Amino acid sequence: MVSASGSDLQNLNPSFEFNYSSTEIVVGSDSVGSFYGTIHNTISDTITIAVVRRVNSLPEGWTSSICLGELCYNELIDSVTIQLDLGDSTACGILAWTNGVGIGTVQLDLFDLQNMDEHIIVNLNIYTGSTVGIDINSVFPKQMVLYPAFPNPFNPVTILRYNLPKDGLVNITIHDMMGRIVRTLEN
Repeated sequence: MVSASGSDLQNLNPSFEFNYSSTEIVVGSDSVGSFYGTIHNTISDTITIAVVRRVNSLPEGWTSSICLGELCYNELIDSVTIQLDLGDSTACGILAWTNGVGIGTVQLDLFDLQNMDEHIIVNLNIYTGSTVGIDINSVFPKQMVLYPAFPNPFNPVTILRYNLPKDGLVNITIHDMMGRIVRTLEN
């Protein structure tokens, strides 16, 4: 959890905090990604917080919307405000609609309208990739493969790994250094 407060060295008593867990949004292509944090009033007065989308650098076909509380605004709206009473808090975030693979950036600027020196800048990175799935052809081997023994074949205990092209019975014959059969394992 990251806690950002609208403060600098001159202002040791910020009027609000913005708490969030990550600025990285990873989403599949043609999906909706989200970022959320919480704005919290830290003073004994009512404050008005502005949320401004300063950067909306997204690939063609992508859009983003500012969300405050339960409401997400139209993608064309770049700034919104909300009043918070003593001790109040509200959710603040971004919804990002993706279309295809790419990388985008959205920058939010949060500040108290009564104290323009308090700014919290949040840079959000949005990543999409190709759809993750299981290729059924890669699950089943096309040929028999015997992997090296682990940790090594001369230990008192070793692990033998193998893949078969299809289910079936397996016979494993263990030989000593002279080539004599020590044991035959059947399944």
